[in-house]
Amino acid sequence: MKKEQRLNPDIFAKESIWKLMVKMCLPAVITILIMVIYNMADIYFIGQLKDPYKVTGLSLCMPITTLLSALGSMIGTGASSCISVAMGRGDDSKVAHYSSFSFYFSIFIGAVFTAIVLIFQTPILDLIGTSANTRGYAASYLSLIMLGAPLTMLNTATGQIIRCEGASVSAMVGNLLGTILNIILDPIFILVLGMGVPGAAIATLIGTASSSIYYIVFIIRKCKHVTIHLHDFTLGQGVATGVLAIGLPSGVSTLLNSISGIFENNLLVAHGDHYVAALSVAGRATMIIGMLQIGVAMGVQPIIAYSYGARNWKRMRETILKTSLVTVILGLALTLLCRGFSTTLVKAFLDDTTIIPLGVYVISIGTLSGPFIGLYQLCTTFLQSTEKPSYALFVSLLRQGVIFIPALYLLDSLYGFHGIVWAQPLATFIALGLALIFALHHYKKLRTLSEI
Repeated sequence: MKKEQRLNPDIFAKESIWKLMVKMCLPAVITILIMVIYNMADIYFIGQLKDPYKVTGLSLCMPITTLLSALGSMIGTGASSCISVAMGRGDDSKVAHYSSFSFYFSIFIGAVFTAIVLIFQTPILDLIGTSANTRGYAASYLSLIMLGAPLTMLNTATGQIIRCEGASVSAMVGNLLGTILNIILDPIFILVLGMGVPGAAIATLIGTASSSIYYIVFIIRKCKHVTIHLHDFTLGQGVATGVLAIGLPSGVSTLLNSISGIFENNLLVAHGDHYVAALSVAGRATMIIGMLQIGVAMGVQPIIAYSYGARNWKRMRETILKTSLVTVILGLALTLLCRGFSTTLVKAFLDDTTIIPLGVYVISIGTLSGPFIGLYQLCTTFLQSTEKPSYALFVSLLRQGVIFIPALYLLDSLYGFHGIVWAQPLATFIALGLALIFALHHYKKLRTLSEI
């Protein structure tokens, strides 16, 4: 097997941007694709039981698992940006501190998250909008899946920090390992052994554990800069504040996905459980559109951060422009694909005559902003990578929080279910316009620095 190329000045400072993007973005996109499949697997196999209440019960737990991913993303993205900037500046000791902090802190936060969810499970089930028909399924899934919260946090964080060594392929392999195991075990536990919803959770736990073991072994044996040595762990020297400040926008963005999902589900439950199932199935079927564009932005993050650390403004600008083009083209292609096969996609998850037309309708409206999600994410990535966390935080708050949540309630009161469906694309377009203004403003400041 060909040895994976590691991060060095020749790669990030001199190699062709297109070649570098292929090396960094392709594994990142495949990693995201694997995550999409991973998220789809449980719903898909539970859907084969032909019980909409089980599908809905699992779907209602998604905001809680998304919240867990938000915390992992905050630590992983923050550490990844800090590590890349430190590498660009040649500060190896800071690289060790940042990586070790992200490893141990993610495990700790995951354990705290598990305790909180298990202790306050009853009010949490009320909050996420469970009904008498779905509560039991949601409770059984949530109780089991939360046992793996520390490992889920660890996977999210370590998968991002090893990419700073140029190990995008290894980050992808770690995700692939867990996903393959989950997909293999899901039908065995859910359908063959008849375990149903608990079986889906157990399959996910085993997949998560396998990925964690892979990442730990990889860091110990293969990484030259990234480390998990306990003696490198510190909360001081600006390590904790640096990682959390820069990672906060990513965490907030994912957190708002969770919070807005809770609000959205509560509004949908008032219309009926089948509306929750329809929106959930449509969301799972089309999540590939936004997620793969996010993968591209995630892939170029070390390039942007390294160029910023080295004060190579021209290379940073070239990276951003070419990434923008790639995300729009990719988003458009995926949008057209999902719209063209919307009926097939919905039926693959839940073949129910009531839910299929609703799901197809949701896809037709929800994908209108599909080609431009990557541009929005790239704005946040750029601001994070260039040490502008305040701007990045505000941009992250826009789409799923400041704009979407009020729009959700306003449009629901005016147009009911149709208003809920339209809220997401409208929020995306408004948020993108504001994000571009902030990103361009910061870029002009950096360009002024290059002329001094």
